[in-house]
Amino acid sequence: MKNKHLIVFGELHDQLLNYPRDTLWDKYLQIIVNEQLRKIEYSDEGFEPEKLSRQQIYAKAKNVDEKRVDSQLAKNAVKISKLELTLAAFIEDQPDCKRAFINLGYKPIIVTSASGGGSKNKTLIWMDIEVVENEDVVQERIDESAAVESDEEVDDTEDVSIVTYERKATSNIKLSLLVRLFFKKGELKMLSVSGILLMLLLMFNALLDVFIVIYSILVLLLLSDLPSFKLWQAMVFIVFIPVAYLNWRYFLMPLQSLPQHRVIKAPMFFANINDDNADIEMYRNKDKLNIVRVTEFTAVCPICSGVIELANGRPDQKPPLVGRCKEAPHAHVYSFDRMTMRGYFLGVPNYSIFTN
Repeated sequence: MKNKHLIVFGELHDQLLNYPRDTLWDKYLQIIVNEQLRKIEYSDEGFEPEKLSRQQIYAKAKNVDEKRVDSQLAKNAVKISKLELTLAAFIEDQPDCKRAFINLGYKPIIVTSASGGGSKNKTLIWMDIEVVENEDVVQERIDESAAVESDEEVDDTEDVSIVTYERKATSNIKLSLLVRLFFKKGELKMLSVSGILLMLLLMFNALLDVFIVIYSILVLLLLSDLPSFKLWQAMVFIVFIPVAYLNWRYFLMPLQSLPQHRVIKAPMFFANINDDNADIEMYRNKDKLNIVRVTEFTAVCPICSGVIELANGRPDQKPPLVGRCKEAPHAHVYSFDRMTMRGYFLGVPNYSIFTN
């Protein structure tokens, strides 16, 4: 008979793919179940779990080196009770998922090892399965899980009005080929040779835009006096005008505001085409010289556990940049302070939030 663990974990893996939610907690679940499948997919005998530390789970979710993850940061970010609630809620909220596990007779659960304290005694996390019981018992266990924290965690209510941002290492940002010519390891000194060359290139780009627009307008105005010009050629010049505007609006203008705002969204052509989010930050080094680096500021939404990314404040917010949750970009909005790396909820007063 096929391994029951393999069947249940495979079903959970498929359900997470069928009902994707871009939240950090769902990523944690995906990582845990993937590791279980990786270890048992070729085994039909018994079950030996793949036990993961919080640092391993957090590092995989953030796509960073595990050795660079602080143990306290991982402990605060990967809460066992929240993992249990997320898994139980996911199964309960998806009718197809709930029905699938009822038919199998088993459902996945989060299991942890008891930590004996000390830096070397880490709590390990993995998945196991248990028999599906009637709905009243299941609901009772969900309520108990919500009320009881693990021995090493503090049972406190998370403050949903504040978020803490993280700055992604420049080495983890995939830059475009053009940017790599000027930025060394994701950073650029403005008064260096590369910095001066880049500024000259941007100035030339701006002048070229102005020249293209003026030339195109003149050609259209004098079209009747240019008998050798054909209609399709005039249409080409018409296209040049919006192209020049887009280049000015979405490439040159953001870079022009960088010295004033200190942080901007990376314009087009800066990040690799496979990266859908990147930011540019300007700071002063110990010699008081301006340094520009490509990075990414993100946070975990305390309301829905989605990923918060920097985005334009307009039209509903006054600040030029705010943190917007990818799952609810207009409802879960937070301020951004790059000096304190904190943000505060910008929604309506007395915004009702239910985390359970």
